Amino acid sequence: MNLKNLYLLILLLPFSKVYGQCGAGFPYLSDLGTFNVSEIQGCAPLTVEVCINNTATCFCSFNPSDPCLCDVIFGNGDGDSFTATYSESGTYILEVIYPDVSGAITRDIVEIQVTDKIEPNFEVYSCTGNRVRVDLPNSQNAQYDSYEINFGDGTIIPAAINSDPVHTYPNNLSRIITVQGIDNNALVNCPIGSENFTPRNTLPVTQINRLVVLNDTQLELNQTLDDNILYRLEIQVNGIGSFTPLPSALSDSFIVHDLNLENNFYCFRIATVNPCNGQVTYSNTICSVNATLEIQDGNNALAWKTNDPTVTFYIGRRVVNSNGSNTTNRFQTVSPLSRSYNDMDITCNTDYGYFLEADYGNNIISVSDTVSGTAFTTMPPTAVNDLSIIIEPQQVVLDWTDQPNIIIDRYDIRSSFLIGSVESSDYIDNRPVGQEASICYNITTVDQCGNSSVNEEPICSIFLEGSITRDNNISLNWSNYIGFQNGLSSYRLEKFYKLNLVNTITTSDLTFSEVDNNDNEQVINYLVTAIPQSSTLAPAVSNLITFIKPNNIYHPTAFTPDGNESNDTFIVNARFIVDYNMQIFNRWGEMIFSSESRENGWDGTYNGQPQQEGTYVFHLELTDLAGRTLKKNGSFLLLRK
Repeated sequence: MNLKNLYLLILLLPFSKVYGQCGAGFPYLSDLGTFNVSEIQGCAPLTVEVCINNTATCFCSFNPSDPCLCDVIFGNGDGDSFTATYSESGTYILEVIYPDVSGAITRDIVEIQVTDKIEPNFEVYSCTGNRVRVDLPNSQNAQYDSYEINFGDGTIIPAAINSDPVHTYPNNLSRIITVQGIDNNALVNCPIGSENFTPRNTLPVTQINRLVVLNDTQLELNQTLDDNILYRLEIQVNGIGSFTPLPSALSDSFIVHDLNLENNFYCFRIATVNPCNGQVTYSNTICSVNATLEIQDGNNALAWKTNDPTVTFYIGRRVVNSNGSNTTNRFQTVSPLSRSYNDMDITCNTDYGYFLEADYGNNIISVSDTVSGTAFTTMPPTAVNDLSIIIEPQQVVLDWTDQPNIIIDRYDIRSSFLIGSVESSDYIDNRPVGQEASICYNITTVDQCGNSSVNEEPICSIFLEGSITRDNNISLNWSNYIGFQNGLSSYRLEKFYKLNLVNTITTSDLTFSEVDNNDNEQVINYLVTAIPQSSTLAPAVSNLITFIKPNNIYHPTAFTPDGNESNDTFIVNARFIVDYNMQIFNRWGEMIFSSESRENGWDGTYNGQPQQEGTYVFHLELTDLAGRTLKKNGSFLLLRK
C-alpha cells in the first residue's frame, strides 16, 4: 500500500477533550506517547479518533499566535476534526505535529492498517441427528486470526483456524448460520458470512441420472444434489480396481475433464458423506460407453465397450441427407450382452454417425460420443431388368424402375453406343428408329461410389411386321419381348381403321392372321403391346404397322356397244375410289369422251355418232381412300358385230 501523507489542521477544540489522561476508549499509544487513538486496524470503512494526552512537554494551544499550536495529519485527506474515516484499504500514517517549550517542532506518529477483507469463506454440512459441521478455512486460506460462529439458535462460539466445530440442534427448524472473522488488535467490523441451513435427521442418497460423452477428453454428469450435503465423486477406469475420489466440488451438471475416452470407459458413483462420523452411502454406478466405428465395404461396423452387461442398448443413427439436412433417430435395439452391430442398410457415399444409449432403467441413461464415417461399397448395383420400350413414329420412349436401396448417380443409355445419360428412370431417344427393325438398348446403373452394373443383356423392342394379299388376307408376326424379369402376362393386339381403334385381341402367340373384307375401309393399322406380369411396370409397345388394301383396278380389253345390254360400255373398275377422272382418245389423239364417275362408261359414240371399230386409248386418274393419287393409261378395242 502507498503511504498517504495528507495533513489535517486540528481545529480549535474544547480544552477538556484535548488534554488530560486518555481513557479506555483510546487504547493505542503513539510512538512518542504524545497521543492515543481509538483504532489502529480494521476493515474499510474504519473510523479513528485521536486523544492528546498530558505527557506533552508543550501543552497544545488553539490560539494561532501561541507557539504551542498543534497540527494533526490523518493521512487520508480529512482535516476538520479529531475523527477521520478511512474508506479505502491501505496503510496510513497518522501524525501529530507540535512545538515544545523551546520552540522546537516535535512529530509523533501511529500506523493505521485498513483492509478490504471479504466475508469468511466457510462450508456448512449436514450430519445425521440434526447436527451440523461448519468447515472453516485452513491456515493457508485464512484471512482472519480467528472466527466467531452464531448457529442461529442462540449459540455463539469462538472458533480457531483449522477447527471444524459440530453443533446439534434440538429440532429441524431452518436457521441462519453466520461466521464473523476476527483479527487481533483490530476493530470487528469486517463483512459477516451467512448460510441458510435446515437440520436433517437422515442424509439423502443422490442418483446420477445421465452421463453424456462430449468428446475424447470430457463427459458430463447430471444429477440432483441437495444443499449442505458433503458429496464425493468417485471414478473407476475400465471397470477394473477400486473407485478413487476426484477432488472436485460437484454440481447438478458437472463436466469431468482430462479423460482418455477414445481408449477407455469410466464408471462413476457419488458418495454421500456424514462429516461428523465419516460414514458413507453410495449412489448408483453409471459407466460411459466407448464407441468405435469401422467403415467396411458395404458395411458400417459399430463396436463399443462398457462395464455393465445388464443394461439395454439403443443404437442411434444420424444420416446426412443429400440436401445437407440431418436425420437422427433410434433405429436399433440390441441385447445387454451385445458389444457390436453391423449396419448393412447403408447408402454408398453417404455420411453416417452412430451413438449408443445405455438404458439402466429408472430414467438413467449413458450416452456415448458420436462416431462418424462415410459409407462405401465396391459392389456393383443391380442392372436394369425391367425396361419398357415404346416405339413412337419419330422417337422411342424408354421407361424403367429405379434400383432399390441405391442412390443413383446416373443411368447410361446405350444402343450399340452411348446415346445419353440421365439421373431419372426415363429417357427419350429422339431418333426415328424401331420402324424398320427392332431396336435394342442397354441401361447401365452407376451409383454414388462410381460402381457400374455389369452383364446387362440388351433389351430389344417389339418389331411388328406382316403382309396383305389382293384378296385381303392379312398375316402378322412380331418379336418376343424379354424386357421384364418376371415375364409377360400377355400380348394385346389392337386393330385400327385410320388410327381409330376397332378391335382388341389378347393373345400369347407371336402371330396372327385374318381376312378383312370391309370395302368401306382401305387403311388398316395394327399395334402390339406387351403386358408385364407386374402391374407397376409400364407396358412395352411395338411399332405401328399399316396396310393399304389394293384398289384392284380392272378394265376390259374390248367392248361391243351393240345394245344387247352385255358389254355395251367401256368402264374401268377399282375399289376404294374417292375421285375418278377418265378420258378416251381416238387414233388421231382426239379426246372423244370423259367421265368423273365410275358408273358413267363410254357407249362407243362421239357427238351422237357411232365410232368405227378399232383401238382406242384411255387415260385414268384416281384418288383412293388412302389419299393416294393413281394414274393408269391403256388401250382397248371397240368391236361391232
